[in-house]
Amino acid sequence: MTYDEKEIELRKKAIFDGMAKRGQERILRIGYENWDPFQEPKDPRERIYGSASLKAGALVKEFFQLHHVSQESPVLFKELFELCKGLLQSESRAQTILEFCNWYQQKIDKNP
Repeated sequence: MTYDEKEIELRKKAIFDGMAKRGQERILRIGYENWDPFQEPKDPRERIYGSASLKAGALVKEFFQLHHVSQESPVLFKELFELCKGLLQSESRAQTILEFCNWYQQKIDKNP
């Protein structure tokens, strides 16, 4: 370990030790060695203007048009947008929701 790495490790430990117990437990769940308290924060504009966000917004609008949804609810749009964006980014949460919907549709088709 070089001097810089030792200093970084000392700072990391100081940050960890200064955290509340709940925060420390969260860090331990993801793994202390995987935790990087010095990483740059995400750019909030990426959530709105990133390529996945733009594509997800377009897909949800297309869905509303094809299904003749005249009064699109902001809450419904947001939920579909987040799901679509998650699918585009291969998030496990979104994939699990999609798999559940497919499973449920098959269950309904078998037992009308």
